[in-house]
Amino acid sequence: MNTAWLVLVTVVSLAAAIYSQYRIPFHTRGRGKVLFTRMLLLLVGVVFGLVMATVYIEVDGYAQGLVFLSGFGLVHVPSAAILYLKRLRGETT
Repeated sequence: MNTAWLVLVTVVSLAAAIYSQYRIPFHTRGRGKVLFTRMLLLLVGVVFGLVMATVYIEVDGYAQGLVFLSGFGLVHVPSAAILYLKRLRGETT
C-alpha cells in the first residue's frame, strides 16, 4: 500500500476513533454503560488492529504501526457515523 494513502487512512480513522470516544457520553445513559461501550470499542479496535498488522507482515517498521492504528480506528468508523447522525437529529440522553 502506498505510504501516503496509509497515512491518510490512519489519520481519518483515528479522527473517527477520537470523535466516537468523545461523543459516547452524550448518547449513553449511565457511567457504567459509557465505560462498557468505550472499553468494548477499544478492545475490538486493538484486536482488529493486531490482526491487520499481522496479516500485512510484508510491511515493517512504521508502516506496520500505521496498519495497526488504521485498523484500530476503522472499528470506530461505524459508531462515529451513527453518533454523528444522532447529533444531527438532536438526540441526547
